Amino acid sequence: MKFTEVLDSLMDGKPITRGAWEDKYLYYDKEDEVFVYHYSEDNELMTWGLDLEPRDLIADDWDIDYWDEEQ
Repeated sequence: MKFTEVLDSLMDGKPITRGAWEDKYLYYDKEDEVFVYHYSEDNELMTWGLDLEPRDLIADDWDIDYWDEEQ
């Protein structure tokens, strides 16, 4: 999928990832109004902006993940 196809899911709080990312997810925390890069249970990075590189924006290997619903 293209980034534009996963953007609505991201803004709804669902985690998204890229095929090129290993065990890395991005989601939007609506309560704190921050974007969160989730690397592992003990490793998350919160950011106020959507920090993506140009290669991320043009990639077509985006996917919506549902790990938060499995718990």
